[in-house]
Amino acid sequence: MEYTEVLVNDLDNEIIPEIMKYGAPTLEDYNDVTSIATRLAKELNADIDAVILGAKFMHSKLGEAISQKKWGEHTNMALGFALSFFQNYPINESIKNKVLTCIKEHREKTFTCREAEICANANCYRYLIPKKILKMFYNLKSQGYNFEEILFIAQEKIEQKWNSLTLDICKKELESNYYKIKEFLELCKRENNLE
Repeated sequence: MEYTEVLVNDLDNEIIPEIMKYGAPTLEDYNDVTSIATRLAKELNADIDAVILGAKFMHSKLGEAISQKKWGEHTNMALGFALSFFQNYPINESIKNKVLTCIKEHREKTFTCREAEICANANCYRYLIPKKILKMFYNLKSQGYNFEEILFIAQEKIEQKWNSLTLDICKKELESNYYKIKEFLELCKRENNLE
């Protein structure tokens, strides 16, 4: 773990300035997803080093991809960044392969390693916590989206992320939130005659 701390520190020194430059993902989401993934890795006896690095890398190029209007390419950009980053470190091949798998599979529903499943499930928390939905509304409003567009995006995201959960522990933790957020968004639609 000590060596991973060096990698994480160096990685943060590269990723955090990009987050500040592009605004995506938010620094809070970057840290929260990593924290949730780390907790899940401990609880599920997974490779913690691979999970921490995978969680940090999986959205490492999201802001740059969005700024270039290449949202769908952020995974490939993150893979390229990870491969380049790893050239500077004598990292264990097993961990490296798991990290690359975490990046590749972070939006999937089937996984080739437990660590990728943990990272993908941790990523779902970004949209299944009430505070996060309210922040999403604020961020999208500041980017010029109107209320109807934001509401549509929010509903789409919570359904997508709820349906992406594969770990029972995550479903149990987030089920109540999911139904409350869903009910709140439906109420917003009705009150604004958007049905």
